[in-house]
Amino acid sequence: MLRSDLDNRLRELDIYSDFYYRKELKTLTQMLGEYEKLNCLLTGVHEGNRKMVAVTDRRILILFTPLGGGDVKVIRRDSVKDWRFEKKLLFSHLTIETNGGAVFTFTNTQGRLKDLFEWAMNQPLPAAK
Repeated sequence: MLRSDLDNRLRELDIYSDFYYRKELKTLTQMLGEYEKLNCLLTGVHEGNRKMVAVTDRRILILFTPLGGGDVKVIRRDSVKDWRFEKKLLFSHLTIETNGGAVFTFTNTQGRLKDLFEWAMNQPLPAAK
């Protein structure tokens, strides 16, 4: 995916001004497939580091891009067993649990993005090709 395409999608989702400066977007553009559609983007603290969570129509990408390196975890959407987004005044948090038993908890997420996240997670998975 081209950065300009990603920027346009962030504008469509009305979150461009929240994320346009994030260095993780460079990695995200390289990770997104040609026909993959970004549906939500948020950040949260996971394992002591602020990470970006990108929800697409096919996958959930967890990106951590510190200086001089990076880490990306990929969760297929069809392998998500459960998810919970608790919106609180200051300390909202998100938990994603996979069929394999892995649990990802993100604290200090943007509570105002709860509706967008829930919408993204409730989108139907694309048909297998």
